[in-house]
Amino acid sequence: MVRELDSLDLVAGKRLSVVRTDDGLTAQPQVRELDGSWRRARPGDGVAEALLALLAAAPELSTVGSFTVRAWSAPVATGERAVAVDQTNESVIVGDAAVVKWAAHLAAGPHPAPRRLEILRANGFRFMPCPLGMVTWRPKNGAETLVVGVDSYLPGAVDGWTWAVDLIAAAAGTPDASDGEVAAAASAVGVVIAELHAALAVTVSTASSADAERWRATASATLEEARALGDPTVADLLEQRRDLIDELLSGIGAMAGTPVIEGHGDLHVGQVLHHRGGYAVIDFDGNPVLPVTERALPIPAVLDVAGLAQSLSHAAIVARRHHRVDEAALLRVERTAREHFTQSYATHLAELGHDELYDPAYLRGFRLQQVLREIVYAAHHLPRWMYVPEAALPMLLDEGAAGER
Repeated sequence: MVRELDSLDLVAGKRLSVVRTDDGLTAQPQVRELDGSWRRARPGDGVAEALLALLAAAPELSTVGSFTVRAWSAPVATGERAVAVDQTNESVIVGDAAVVKWAAHLAAGPHPAPRRLEILRANGFRFMPCPLGMVTWRPKNGAETLVVGVDSYLPGAVDGWTWAVDLIAAAAGTPDASDGEVAAAASAVGVVIAELHAALAVTVSTASSADAERWRATASATLEEARALGDPTVADLLEQRRDLIDELLSGIGAMAGTPVIEGHGDLHVGQVLHHRGGYAVIDFDGNPVLPVTERALPIPAVLDVAGLAQSLSHAAIVARRHHRVDEAALLRVERTAREHFTQSYATHLAELGHDELYDPAYLRGFRLQQVLREIVYAAHHLPRWMYVPEAALPMLLDEGAAGER
């Protein structure tokens, strides 16, 4: 059953609607039929074009009913085609100039993206698709949430899981190959994430004891859920390595007094596009597994770093499954990627004058939390992904993690 809750007229016969379906709230582009009825628009129906035109003509900030329109620098463009790989949004490329992202699953507000993007724009962060505009919606007695975002189109952009897996597989699968390309790519991404955190440093505050206890409790709860949902091998490993796991996760609870920022919150290699100009970070929507009230809260910078670093390990596991690669070579390349990323990040952050934001002592603990979250996510939503965290868990626990805890 579909029930319309609200709508924003774009031009005659085209609108953006917020509708309730059996799966929850969604932002739905709609076009009017000749008989006056409305149907969901498809790429080519011109609704994304109409949104661009509205943004191009609108003031920088305006309110229309329950909708707020932020218009920054949207072009007028024509021609629509779908983006097939986007699972979070329903994305449409318009005229090779812009990407319109209709929110397929509306998250309850407050939504972190509007504020984070405005901060990044104001501080000149250049390693992201240029934000061209967005529309948010505020339900009655509710908080503002994002319904559609518009970014510049990056020609030739490759999804992070694709470029990372291919790069790691190529290095591990070629006899006597140098790891130089992997090291260079990981180092470049480290610079990008350091620039991201430096741009967000204006939001810095200090973690309270309650913050640290919340992080520890969340990690412990994730551990217990992963223990219950993973297969018997996972449960056995978690029991066998209980002392190390408890040490890593309890350390997260000792972070009171450390700096925190409004970080990305859901950073992994899939959020980093590779394009002709380098690398670009996308999707500032916060971590979807967290309660709504926590998605916009400040985080330690190391949490973002851990998410990206651990996803490089996951990319190596995917490469092992889909490519003929030597196991020892793959582990070498995975370590090269992870270490060059973290070293480049820390070095460049210090060069930017913000080294106080990052404490690598907690890196391994947050990486472990991410693996446990992947187990929970796979069990609930994507069973075919379970092989990744099940392989990543012993890899992480067996590391000789000098300088980490």
